[in-house]
Amino acid sequence: MTRKRRHQKGSLKKLRYRDGCLWWRLQWRKPGEKNVTTKWLGKCSKMSRKAAEAERDRVLQPINAGLESRSSSMMTLSEFIDTTFLDVKMKAGRWRKDSTEPNSLGILNLHLKPALGAELIHLVTRRDLQAFLQRKADEQYSYSLVQHLHSFIGEIFEMALADGLIRINPALSLVIPKCKPPKPKPVLTPDDIERAVQVLDIRERLFFWLATPGGGMRPSEVEGLQLGDIGTDRIFVRRRMYRGSENQPKNRRSEREVPIAPRTAALISEYRKLLIDDRPGAWLFASENPKRPVRYSNIFRRKIGPALKSIGLGHINYQAMRRTFASQGKASGVDAKTRSDIMGHSVDVNENQYAQTPFDVKEEAMRLVEKRLLH
Repeated sequence: MTRKRRHQKGSLKKLRYRDGCLWWRLQWRKPGEKNVTTKWLGKCSKMSRKAAEAERDRVLQPINAGLESRSSSMMTLSEFIDTTFLDVKMKAGRWRKDSTEPNSLGILNLHLKPALGAELIHLVTRRDLQAFLQRKADEQYSYSLVQHLHSFIGEIFEMALADGLIRINPALSLVIPKCKPPKPKPVLTPDDIERAVQVLDIRERLFFWLATPGGGMRPSEVEGLQLGDIGTDRIFVRRRMYRGSENQPKNRRSEREVPIAPRTAALISEYRKLLIDDRPGAWLFASENPKRPVRYSNIFRRKIGPALKSIGLGHINYQAMRRTFASQGKASGVDAKTRSDIMGHSVDVNENQYAQTPFDVKEEAMRLVEKRLLH
């Protein structure tokens, strides 16, 4: 049932504008908003009161007709997500079809819609949403998932408020509850890297090297390399392979040039001698079908992973390799902007998500502080 709303007339007054002339000023309050909206309609010398009132009625007509605000709705949360929220997101092109879109749809379809999707959107309360997030935390889901749900809920109800389906946004004061402790973020030491190199064959060694000390490249970017991307002093990151499909790099920072250090150059040179197809368009890591590169998940599961496990590094994955480059680069004194440019993401991500401070660096920092304080 639609609640009764007061017919708005607004506040129409003659006031002096910044140019010193008298203008018609209209003020009104949009449904669901606390702040007053102001519009200067025109100079009083050129607009009569009757014309100003007609313009006022035109501006307020959508609100009074119920086109801009419906204080209640028979639309469920699932219906709003499917017909409005997802439509806007996909048309805006903010979700990558090969990665962000399926991941986001999975979170919505597996978590939010089964729990609250059948509820009428205007009847969902802040307590309902907070209890939902708390259940997810109690069920030992990761902070990352709960944070994503918190973000989606905020966007969905902000959009519903803008469309006039709700009067108050129940998601404004939601708090992300305490979740299970995050997993450790391992980083390879220089000795670990040398031991790994010794147990890997040349193809896997180069793949591992490019993902770790050779630039901390994403495995999808390493998989997508062609011989024409290998220059004399740099590697051009022009594409990535994700779930078997060739795509553009992950974001605008990801399309970049990665410098080739001497040891990387030596590994590439040694590996290229074994290649049968050396055309620029040939895949650097071709599979048994030369028209397709080897999947980075396959090469890790079959070759790199077992080799690392044999030397006590079974906890290392591709993300740990990439984190190693950021962490060891930081320990070597490479500034955050340079590290992020090499790895293809933002400074914030590099500093707060990837770079870990090795113990020996922290130990040296403690010695410096102690030296300054005691001498």
